[in-house]
Amino acid sequence: MFNSSLSLDQAPPLKIPLLFFITSPIFGLLAGLFVLGFVPSLEPQTSSEVMIFTHFIALGFLAMTMLGIIFQMLPVTAGVTLKHQQIIAPLVHGLLSIGLFVFAYAFYTYQATLMIVAMVMLLSAFTVFIVATVFILKNAKSVTPTIKAFIGALASLTIALFLAGYLLLSHDNTSLSEYHQTILYTYIIFSVLGWMVMLIIGVSYQVIPMLYVAETYPNLYTKYAIKIIFALLVGLSFALFSGNTSLYLLFKVFLSLLLADYAITTISLLFNRKRKVFDTSTYYWYFSMLMLLSAIGISLASEWLHIAQLNTLAVLIFSYGFAMSVITGMVYKILPFLVWFHLNNKGYMSMPTINELIGKKLTTVQFILHVFALLLLVALVFDSNYQIIAGVIMALSNAVFLFNLIKGSRIYFTKQGLEKMNP
Repeated sequence: MFNSSLSLDQAPPLKIPLLFFITSPIFGLLAGLFVLGFVPSLEPQTSSEVMIFTHFIALGFLAMTMLGIIFQMLPVTAGVTLKHQQIIAPLVHGLLSIGLFVFAYAFYTYQATLMIVAMVMLLSAFTVFIVATVFILKNAKSVTPTIKAFIGALASLTIALFLAGYLLLSHDNTSLSEYHQTILYTYIIFSVLGWMVMLIIGVSYQVIPMLYVAETYPNLYTKYAIKIIFALLVGLSFALFSGNTSLYLLFKVFLSLLLADYAITTISLLFNRKRKVFDTSTYYWYFSMLMLLSAIGISLASEWLHIAQLNTLAVLIFSYGFAMSVITGMVYKILPFLVWFHLNNKGYMSMPTINELIGKKLTTVQFILHVFALLLLVALVFDSNYQIIAGVIMALSNAVFLFNLIKGSRIYFTKQGLEKMNP
């Protein structure tokens, strides 16, 4: 089960990744409640309500969870302990959490000064994270495919932060640069397709073979995929700035094919794995890869059909259907393993299995709610009558997810739980 390239002795305390894992469904819950009260439609994407909802998902859920995964995985895969991690991780978490709350309030009430405060806090959170992770990468004992993916993701995040800094400085400028919209699109490209996608791919390189007892990804893929993705993102940005539509479409098609290949390869590895034991996390992986393929198809179709809702639909299915689903599946597999691993290291031998820590019934209920939430959010793109039910189901899905994570980790932190293992 354990990859020989991992340095498990470098694993951080459980409370560090758990801090991020527990917070993410709280923001997912808030996003659902925000839809319930303030988002009558997900079209247009540029409305203040939709922007706040988007950032609750993108930063509060997706980025929050991925930061927790990296704080856990990077020291283990690089073989280097993060110095002062007990200070750095809570600092990043606090800046991101508070900054996101301030951002939502400032954006909704149109308070420019508070908006700048929020953006400074958010930029500071990611800057501290980058500096900390660069130290680990610089001292890494070996450069594995996962490490390469993390490097590409951090490079993309760094570019996105510089672009976000420009957007922040231009916030109060009434005469925006002619490239302002292009810079905004480039920021989205590197923050979503660069930072987020590369992280997901990098984590899957490690998680799929280790926790699902599947074959590793093909060597040609692990060697070149991240480099090709980064080159295509640069090409997309160049095409945007040059205004060359044909070149932009060419790069987009190539990137779409590569991501589609990743989805199909992942499905194949899971389907042909050695131990075909189905749990809810497996359903999430299958579902997320199907949603990635759907988002790719819809996004390409929108380039030729020019239907406004198609672009919104592609973004929604990519972010909620693909990214949120695969990250939820990762956490359902990673958290029980971490609890089991840390308790085992403490000498507790009479423990529940990894699958028993949360329980399949609860995770299956949450998966069903998650799928229904996505379907209702898709309906909300076209019909505002779905606002209440979409908000309720989304909030309920994340509330159950939060309960499941607390249930799965409670045994590690409670005296009662520990006594049950050593009666």
